[in-house]
Amino acid sequence: MRISPKQEVIFLDDTDPISSPMKAKGVGELGLCGVSAAIANAVYNATGIRVRDYPITLDKLLDKLPDVV
Repeated sequence: MRISPKQEVIFLDDTDPISSPMKAKGVGELGLCGVSAAIANAVYNATGIRVRDYPITLDKLLDKLPDVV
């Protein structure tokens, strides 16, 4: 069994009124940064078409697909 490294959790008592109306500070959003790049790479691996703008829609891909005879 693999043992995860020890983590130290620190709770901050002060609040930042500018951060959000609920005075919450988010750290979970960092996991979302790579999602769009991963989806774009999956589209490239499946179709060979590099996507550089979002949202990824079918009409953007159909024009670039080669004609199948």
